[in-house]
Amino acid sequence: MRFPAWIFLLLPALELVVLIKVGGYIGALNTLALVILGMVAGMAVIRRQGFRTMLKARERMTHGELPALEILEGFMIALGGVFLMIPGFITDLLGITLLIPPFRKLILGRMIKSGRWQAQQSSATFEGEYYREDVGRNQGNHQALEGEFKRENEKKSQ
Repeated sequence: MRFPAWIFLLLPALELVVLIKVGGYIGALNTLALVILGMVAGMAVIRRQGFRTMLKARERMTHGELPALEILEGFMIALGGVFLMIPGFITDLLGITLLIPPFRKLILGRMIKSGRWQAQQSSATFEGEYYREDVGRNQGNHQALEGEFKRENEKKSQ
């Protein structure tokens, strides 16, 4: 499913309508203060969750695993941050939704189940053995390459 281009025209118009309506109820300065407060609070949450996601990714990499889910979560956090930086209440709601971990995991679960997002992992150890799985471009078959390596530029211990 392609992203419809008319959303780029409709979203700013809806944001203006909502900002005008909210400004009519609570006043222009209060509306401006809410928009700025949303941006500042959103950036604080992004920093905290982004750092936490980075730590989880580092932990997975130290165990030799591919941090695919953490990379996708980091992307969703960044997208939530972009939505929070756009002035308006609709985009703030979208951004906050992407920053709440249960909603983010629900969205990521649906994205992964759709089959459009996939990650492939190959294992590599640095104890003298290396394993790599190559996919033939034209044939579509897998070839497993195994071997050993030796570091020649290391200083010899005495």
